Amino acid sequence: MKFREDYKLIFPMYPDIVVIPECENINRIDFGSFSDKISDSYWIGNNESKGLGIFTFNDFKIELYDNYNDKYKYILPLIVSNQKNTYNLIGCWTKKVEGGLEYVQNLGFSLEEYDSFLNHDKVIICGDLNSNQIWDKSSEYPNHTDVVKILSKKGISSSYHSFYNETHGQETIPTYFHYHQKERPFHIDYCFLSKPLIDRLKNVEIGEYDDWMKYSDHVPLIIDINS
Repeated sequence: MKFREDYKLIFPMYPDIVVIPECENINRIDFGSFSDKISDSYWIGNNESKGLGIFTFNDFKIELYDNYNDKYKYILPLIVSNQKNTYNLIGCWTKKVEGGLEYVQNLGFSLEEYDSFLNHDKVIICGDLNSNQIWDKSSEYPNHTDVVKILSKKGISSSYHSFYNETHGQETIPTYFHYHQKERPFHIDYCFLSKPLIDRLKNVEIGEYDDWMKYSDHVPLIIDINS
């Protein structure tokens, strides 16, 4: 919510693409004051202090997908490209929206709408899903397991689970600490990748609690893909 103060923390990671849920409006950030310059950015939100921000570096430019549906406001399909690569990126911050859909349901139903967008060899679905298989309810569709199955049929899988060879609901490394409490850890942040990107996956790193809790109740999920 004060990303203008934390923006400099991402520079040591040398990112190409950064997805920031609960991000303040980028108009509040003086990008010109930093030595590391962004190539492009995109922000959506109803609250100036709390929306979804996407930032790119290394000449990557951002274009909103023509068929974006505001019904799934914080499930944001973007085309991110430079001269070498083009990615179909869906930045995510699942939350309750008008109409009553629960958190991960927004992503699940949006995947039906963005079916053709997923038919690409370089798909990235990344962000805070506020979801884990441990909270699945059989009465709710689509739940977390349903979303994983929908993506699997498209050849898209979680980078964390692929890299660490873990199953959904049995993650050993948390990405979120409820109310910043170390004894209340959960894994609710994800980066799903299409198979050609999974095949090029080099490293998946989760930030350390002690390094990040003074900034957020989430720690970063850092995905490194061989070019």
